[in-house]
Amino acid sequence: MNWPTTIPLTVKQYESLVERGDFAAFSGQIELIRGRIVHMNPQGPQHSDPIDFLNEWSFEQSKRRFTIRIEKPIVIANANSCPEPDIAWVTRRRYADRHPTPEEVQLLIEVSSSSLDFDRTEKLCLYAEACIQEYWQVDVTNRSVIVHREPSGNKYRSISVFSLGTQISPICLPDAALEVNSLFPQ
Repeated sequence: MNWPTTIPLTVKQYESLVERGDFAAFSGQIELIRGRIVHMNPQGPQHSDPIDFLNEWSFEQSKRRFTIRIEKPIVIANANSCPEPDIAWVTRRRYADRHPTPEEVQLLIEVSSSSLDFDRTEKLCLYAEACIQEYWQVDVTNRSVIVHREPSGNKYRSISVFSLGTQISPICLPDAALEVNSLFPQ
């Protein structure tokens, strides 16, 4: 049997397609993950509300020490990937000429409801391989935040779960405390 051949896209090819508007007909968000285009489910309120809250919290806490990017691409060229994390704290002020690279990322946050398994497997491995120092996964279903630190290969050596009633702080800004309760209004 002859199976169709899939040819992975490079970051450069993907960016060229985006620039030409070739994905304009797609509804919802798409991302380039390991050379393939992944269609993400549109956000429901349980997903978008924590993103809004984290957006405001990030801007307030960072006090312009970092640029806060909301649902914008980062480039992981060696993995042919352009994921669009929900929140990224990056070191450079402007990105008019390119997207941030892993070296510039201080904190990535993904809010996970329908994307829970994908964020916990594919994206986690991708971020660890790229040596992104800290990755927070907001688990909407279990009302918790899983904090991944110390990347090693395709995983993180330090994994902590923060539940309701606890608070967390990013490594890059230890005085920025986030109450987990604030992400899940009653």
